Amino acid sequence: MPEQLRAPTPASGAEAAPASAAAPTRRAVIRTVAATGGAAATVAFLAACTGDAGDDGATDAVPAEPVELPVAEVPVGGGAVLTAHHLVVTQPTSGDYRAFSAICTHQGCPVSSVEDRGVYCACHSSYFDIASGNPVAGPATTALTSAPVALDGETLVIG
Repeated sequence: MPEQLRAPTPASGAEAAPASAAAPTRRAVIRTVAATGGAAATVAFLAACTGDAGDDGATDAVPAEPVELPVAEVPVGGGAVLTAHHLVVTQPTSGDYRAFSAICTHQGCPVSSVEDRGVYCACHSSYFDIASGNPVAGPATTALTSAPVALDGETLVIG
């Protein structure tokens, strides 16, 4: 074989490392990291959207400090969501006030509104009865946790 066509040999006389022991290429590392991150994100997304995890969104509805709300803010046959206090207050019939946790029992999302005589969670479309807090539609199977309500003149005191 002519001299110019020979493969170069290591200058120190040491043998070259076999191809299988070579470090991974930058492209291979990026591909592996991207695939691992994508798989982890997919698992997290699917776990959040399945009902298989059970009803794990329940929370204690009794606030640490009593919460006051004017009676006028709670319509008959409807209610009000107190987002800052994680409470929903309803009035199923005139003078009958109820309070519940505003955290959906399906996956722990905050409920979004009181409409059509029910408490609605927009995350996965769970719907709860305004009188009992029991689920009537959607994936939730556990009632909203109730909180005590007292009437003090024209003010409701929850907790």
